[in-house]
Amino acid sequence: MYAEERQVRILEMVNSKGKVSVAELSRQLEVSPVTIRRDLERLEEMQLLIRTHGGAMAIQNQLLESAREKSFTEKTEAYAAEKERIAEAAAELVENESSVLLSPGTTNMLVAHKLAGKKDLTVVTNAVNIALQLGCPAGWEVLLTGGKLREKSYAMVGPIAEQALQGLNADWLFLGVDGLHLHDGLSTPNMAEASINRKMIEAAKRVVVVADRSKFGRKMFSKIAPLSSVHIVITDDRLPADQAKALRDVGIEVRMA
Repeated sequence: MYAEERQVRILEMVNSKGKVSVAELSRQLEVSPVTIRRDLERLEEMQLLIRTHGGAMAIQNQLLESAREKSFTEKTEAYAAEKERIAEAAAELVENESSVLLSPGTTNMLVAHKLAGKKDLTVVTNAVNIALQLGCPAGWEVLLTGGKLREKSYAMVGPIAEQALQGLNADWLFLGVDGLHLHDGLSTPNMAEASINRKMIEAAKRVVVVADRSKFGRKMFSKIAPLSSVHIVITDDRLPADQAKALRDVGIEVRMA
């Protein structure tokens, strides 16, 4: 069976069932899971389906998915190599003696790691795991907001967390998002996280969105902010050229890693 024929069969199964696993597709089509994942990646790039952890779902199910928040483990496993490159590019922007805000997220966990070696940074985060990742480097100030801890993202949210950001004027905000849409802006499944993300945007001179290509074109349940609040988007090098151009056309610098 040629790849095109196999991909048509995959689409038929996904649209018929609404959601299907890599294991099931591999068994039905008698090819390896690696081949199926490659097919799903291609079909997602063509915007014919949506990849999920361990499979894919039909486009018409996207509204249901917009309110479902993936676990931290699911997010860690997705686009791991791309996130590594994005984090490297993000860390390169930061000079010694800078102040940095880091939102929760798997990509920003990697950014925190890549900042090692910088001198005299002030880093503020509302993510417990990122604060632990940073530790206490000599000459650094690492500040963790208080607040209510969220299980899925390890984020501190709520009035206490937001109050901790009052009066700050950081050089950089590295912001992880679940959805980046040309017309509807930045979004995430959780309202409390959207609220503190807005406070972080207000507290930063430069806002950098770190997002792999899977986040583009998606609209999640809670809107964070319009794209006009973003200065730079760092993504992976397989983002379609038309999507990168659309961002540049509205004045956003796009860097592909």
